[in-house]
Amino acid sequence: MKPALPRRTRRSVLAIAATTAIVAAALPTTAISAPLTDDAAPKRGSSHLRFGDDSSPWSTIVVDGDDVERDAAGNPFNEFGGFGSVSCNNTSRLLLDYREEHPDVYWKLLNLMFNQRTGAGLSHLKVELGADVNTSSGAEPASKRSADEPANVLRGAGFRMIADAKKINPHLSVEALRWAEPSWTGNRWEDRYRWYKETIDAAYDTYGVKFDYLSPSQNEVHSNYMSSELAWTVYVAKRLEQDAKAGDARYDYAKIKIVALDSYRNGERVSDHILNSPEALEQVDAIGIHYTIGGGPNLTRLNKDHGMEVIYSEGVAPMIDPQYRITAEPARGGVGGAVSAVDIADRFINSYRWSGSGENPAHMTSFLFQPAVSALYEGSSYSPKHLIRASDPWSGYYEGGVGIVLVRHFMQFIGKGWEYIEGASYGDGPFADGGTAVDASTRTYLTLREPALPARASVPEASAGRPTDFAQVHANNTAAPRYFEVKVADLGTDSDTPLHLWRTKGPDSAGQPVDANWFQHLGYITPDRTERGADGTRYSVYRVEVQPYSILSLTTRERGVHQSAAPYAPGDYAATAEDAPLELPYSDDFEYAGYPTEDVNGVKMSYLERRGRTPRYTADQNGAFEVIGTDDTAHRNVLQQKIHAGNRGYTWNVWGNGSQNQLPTGGTSTILGDHTWANYRASIDVRFDQQVRDATLPNYAGLGVRQIVSQGADLAAYALRVVPTGAWELRKLDSVVAAGTIDGFDPAAWHRLSLEAVDNVLTPSVDGRRLTTWTDSSANPVMSGRISLLSGHYQNQWDNLDIDPIGGHAWRSDKLDDTSPRLGYQGAVQFQQVGFANHNRTLHVLRSGGAAAFSFNGTGLNLFGATGTATLNVSVDGAPPTRVAVGPTGVRQTSYWLRGLDATNEHTVEISVVDGSFTLDGIDLLGPVR
Repeated sequence: MKPALPRRTRRSVLAIAATTAIVAAALPTTAISAPLTDDAAPKRGSSHLRFGDDSSPWSTIVVDGDDVERDAAGNPFNEFGGFGSVSCNNTSRLLLDYREEHPDVYWKLLNLMFNQRTGAGLSHLKVELGADVNTSSGAEPASKRSADEPANVLRGAGFRMIADAKKINPHLSVEALRWAEPSWTGNRWEDRYRWYKETIDAAYDTYGVKFDYLSPSQNEVHSNYMSSELAWTVYVAKRLEQDAKAGDARYDYAKIKIVALDSYRNGERVSDHILNSPEALEQVDAIGIHYTIGGGPNLTRLNKDHGMEVIYSEGVAPMIDPQYRITAEPARGGVGGAVSAVDIADRFINSYRWSGSGENPAHMTSFLFQPAVSALYEGSSYSPKHLIRASDPWSGYYEGGVGIVLVRHFMQFIGKGWEYIEGASYGDGPFADGGTAVDASTRTYLTLREPALPARASVPEASAGRPTDFAQVHANNTAAPRYFEVKVADLGTDSDTPLHLWRTKGPDSAGQPVDANWFQHLGYITPDRTERGADGTRYSVYRVEVQPYSILSLTTRERGVHQSAAPYAPGDYAATAEDAPLELPYSDDFEYAGYPTEDVNGVKMSYLERRGRTPRYTADQNGAFEVIGTDDTAHRNVLQQKIHAGNRGYTWNVWGNGSQNQLPTGGTSTILGDHTWANYRASIDVRFDQQVRDATLPNYAGLGVRQIVSQGADLAAYALRVVPTGAWELRKLDSVVAAGTIDGFDPAAWHRLSLEAVDNVLTPSVDGRRLTTWTDSSANPVMSGRISLLSGHYQNQWDNLDIDPIGGHAWRSDKLDDTSPRLGYQGAVQFQQVGFANHNRTLHVLRSGGAAAFSFNGTGLNLFGATGTATLNVSVDGAPPTRVAVGPTGVRQTSYWLRGLDATNEHTVEISVVDGSFTLDGIDLLGPVR
């Protein structure tokens, strides 16, 4: 059966109706009991709530205020640390551009992340000590590229982010960790320590930043190197103690807390190493563990016998924003599901006390998102996983919000240093990729109380005799409601003590905005009754329902510990800027004369100085592309690739054999621009480095187009490479498709490289001379994307970048995700949540009989996705269908494309699968031609 053709009505297309019907059918109905209001007992202007009745399936949670695990002095073993962020792997790079182009948006983003009253209130920020090599999503710049270079923390975005975040939250804890390493250290401890120490001092000298934590070990160190890295960690701790006494000490380095090893799911093994090292037991303050919720007896000994803090020191933020989830999994409301907001709340709770750990829960008290803000280009490795996605600095547009909300459920109602009530902190369900499996748990809740000793409290005491403040957070990532009797003792509650309820869940109906029910103050509950236990303990018994796919906070403080909790209104955290592309034509001469100076900690700095000479809108993937000044009046400022054979950093090799002295042999690259660009010509001047430091490393300069996802050495789908002899190659996905040699090529002169992409036709040129015209007639062309600059490990130079639209062709496209409500599906169609290489981490797979329909205004379209071979019927504007054979294609590659439509008319498109399996990741909708 053909899907009904969509046309514009209500939210722009009738195709929404098919999806809306699914949403409405799957949303929770009134069969799930809703809170009842008791208008006869108003309190503080909110509603008195009652849930269920005596026949409801109540489970019990005992909240005993004395159920806190303490040492002999009465201090709790564990105190609430909360949420933080890891800024690493180039993930914050584009924040530098938001800061310059849209400073109001930049400060809004930082407030959303770090403001304790109005934002997430993140309390910890860890940055990467970079080495100019790709450590996942790109390359963080090294603060020292040689032994004699002064440490420079202006490079990159990490240290700048720390300085600005501390203006918003002066109590923010700051940490550093290495992934790779500059090769000048030779892995020698004395030289490596010099890199660390001079960087720590530079952060203080440049920004006034003091470090609170340091993780000396390599991130996720290989098991072969655990012993040596622990010994190195002890060495650093001792050296910091010594240097704290030196005359040039910036501050007391001995107060910096030492984190051990930041391991990937190796908490027990690392703990065993520490337990067998008296020096490590003395010097290590905290254990960092990644992507697990499990504990063990060794970890328990460190936590209880030696007072070590346990940190979930790298975890994911929510993946797939709710606007993409809701149409594909409507029953889960956009906030539930795998790696959703509810899932991350569940992980945080279970990382403290998960049933799977038995008597030895992990007792992790802090959870660090990697990253909190994805200020990197869409399609980069491991994107998107964020509280906020900020990939469009030219427009100031960003996306995100539900992650901020999930964090506020904890950070608004639990003060730093609050104490865990053990018997009321618990989660269950089978382990699944860093958390627990969706729809597999029965209870997940976390309860904390204000400190028993007033001097330790993070918020002022109220009047004497008041109840002790406490808060409880539930995460229900299942389809069933949960009913709890919360029995409270030894916290000063009485029969009238209110608990205020704040909840986040999906919309109640298809007509509501996806964020209509985020962080809503429902009202308050009072005890249903009081009762006595067998030992005479008096309990105040509260009844509460936790709805499916929701987060619920119960709190004695109606407006939270900062008196700032306020109900979320739809769109509160949304960007005000339009999601607009980077306009073409675009050019950059790397002069930046129009930008003002800025005072940085008392020093006046130009645009390039305060950015560590980072060029606008670039994101280095390997190497370091920086702007330098020259004596050439025709090329006063030029872009130079700074990393050569002699200063290459050692790679991050923990997933290989773990060796820490491997030098990269491939090339370097940076990317720039808009992934919606379609037909354009990119041109740039290039001059080759004349010095050969290592003849085994090839020198080349390259220009790529249609860079859409991290893949291969060229990054971009199509690239022109030229070497100093004048030999050139046109490459598709790293394979040579055309080649030749330019006669009379002068390797010491400036040359202009150009690469034009029009539909599937590629035209490279050098110095205005067309080298070839090549048509990509394969089944897998790539039809949109940004540019890349490519270089060997040489200090090649670049100038005068120009990116121009092509007359008579559309220069840009709109990305229609496969989860868009503008797409209507019928028949054999399955949604899949997939990896970072796919657009928004989503796919729809259509099998024989499956169909999709949509409408749009434009001149053409590209269907993209890593599909196998399939046969499709494609009908446009009601015409008889055209039979089309597609595939196989790779990620983000085009399986079918159409041109020549009239942009002034709305077009309807039907796609149905005749045979095979067709994967749809998204659709490029091409705009008008120029």
